[in-house]
Amino acid sequence: MTVRSNALLRVVVLLTVAVAALFLLLAGQVEAGDSVLLTQQHVVRSGETLWDIAGAHTADGADVRDTVAEIKAMNVLDGSVIFPGDRLVIPFIEG
Repeated sequence: MTVRSNALLRVVVLLTVAVAALFLLLAGQVEAGDSVLLTQQHVVRSGETLWDIAGAHTADGADVRDTVAEIKAMNVLDGSVIFPGDRLVIPFIEG
């Protein structure tokens, strides 16, 4: 590689790292209109389903189906297939 291509590669890597760091800093809050939705990250464990995760993060009296839909939207999931090690953004439920 030439000196010029090395410099370009460094710039691309630094920009990628900077964008990733900014995303991680802002990932804790998702704005929806005038309200702010607090989120947290969940690492999928072996045997877990999207339904299991949603059920554990659904407020009392709320519909788990709504939480499943919210998690799918937040993570841009077309279906319900998830794999161990996947990192999902999920709504934060106090309590």
